[in-house]
Amino acid sequence: MKRLFRKFRKEKRIVPPMPEWNEIVEMLYDKNLDFLDLTVEKVIYSKDKSKRYVVLKSDKGFFTYRLEKIYQLDEEEWSYRSSYDMTTAFWQHVDNASRSIFSNLDDALKELEQEAEYKGFSS
Repeated sequence: MKRLFRKFRKEKRIVPPMPEWNEIVEMLYDKNLDFLDLTVEKVIYSKDKSKRYVVLKSDKGFFTYRLEKIYQLDEEEWSYRSSYDMTTAFWQHVDNASRSIFSNLDDALKELEQEAEYKGFSS
């Protein structure tokens, strides 16, 4: 009877340790820059590289930009996801951070430079 229980006993899963924040930031640098109908014209990173503005161009020639921040899984999420996905963090779009559509790149960059979040990138 003991053999039967041993056979169906769940084995304890070992959860790998999460990488350090600096490793995550370096791992995600210039990653996940795939957009369906848009091409990436420029990527501007914050000083610590945990945020970025992505300037995009549509196939019709219009420009826009979006703010993205690194989202890191917490310990509970990591212990659950590590069994099927080794991604500890990913770029997440910040809601309401996209702006209007611009007819040229210079106008989009001028508007981007006025963003409060962008002004804090160098500090």
